[in-house]
Amino acid sequence: MKKLLVVLAAVAMLFAMSSCSKECKCKTYVDGDLKGEKTFLKEDIESAGYEKCSDLNSSIELLGVKTEVKCK
Repeated sequence: MKKLLVVLAAVAMLFAMSSCSKECKCKTYVDGDLKGEKTFLKEDIESAGYEKCSDLNSSIELLGVKTEVKCK
């Protein structure tokens, strides 16, 4: 019974790891127009203190110009 539990746990762990992307893809928009794209490794983001890609999302409006960063 213990062997079956260990095997099931290992399969679940592999499934969980395979479904996660190891990269964050961020796009920068100025007034709704795409201006650039950048890809970051998740390990770099985590070492900077963020937990997930969406933590990098931001939006600011200055002098009537809206700038957004959207990450997935």
